[in-house]
Amino acid sequence: MTVVARIEGPIGPGELIEKLERILQDNEASLIAARAEREERDFTQTLRREKDAALFKSLKANQEKERKRREDQDKIDREKQRLVDEENKRKEMIQERERMKEELKIEIPEEPAVDDPDVVRIVLKLPHGSRTERRFLKNQSLKFLYYFAFCHEDCPDDFHVVTKFPSRTLPCEPSKNGPDPPSFEEAGLGKNEMLFVQDNEA
Repeated sequence: MTVVARIEGPIGPGELIEKLERILQDNEASLIAARAEREERDFTQTLRREKDAALFKSLKANQEKERKRREDQDKIDREKQRLVDEENKRKEMIQERERMKEELKIEIPEEPAVDDPDVVRIVLKLPHGSRTERRFLKNQSLKFLYYFAFCHEDCPDDFHVVTKFPSRTLPCEPSKNGPDPPSFEEAGLGKNEMLFVQDNEA
């Protein structure tokens, strides 16, 4: 606040009005300038508030975009990691299967001679049409037939062995805690048999 005039002592109404009008005239330019300055200041403050609001809105939008970008990137990274983990798991399963094959190959007894009186000739037809043949002894467990089939490169991981005439599943897969599967003779197989490997996941 600025003092533009001072009136002291007793003064009549007419004289007071005259002095006030003169004071207004003398300070009109200053009053106009002050009013303009106040209006400019108010406008500047309003403009600053609007700019601050726009800046805040833009900042929030950018933060949301960044959050969404990070979220999307996290999803991509998780999916990549899932695929890597699945591939590693698949490779481990393949390696484990190959290791098992090598171990089981050692367990399969030596192939008997063609003219052995107890020989059983087995022809195995695999799911994709290929065939393989091997001889066993009739008193040997069917688990060796299972090992032989499992070790073949065209054999599925999960399978069972069946006969066609009559159609039946041979109990040749060994279990960890149970007894060995029956022998070829106990399973009722003759000297020459055509057997079929069926994929359990097909």
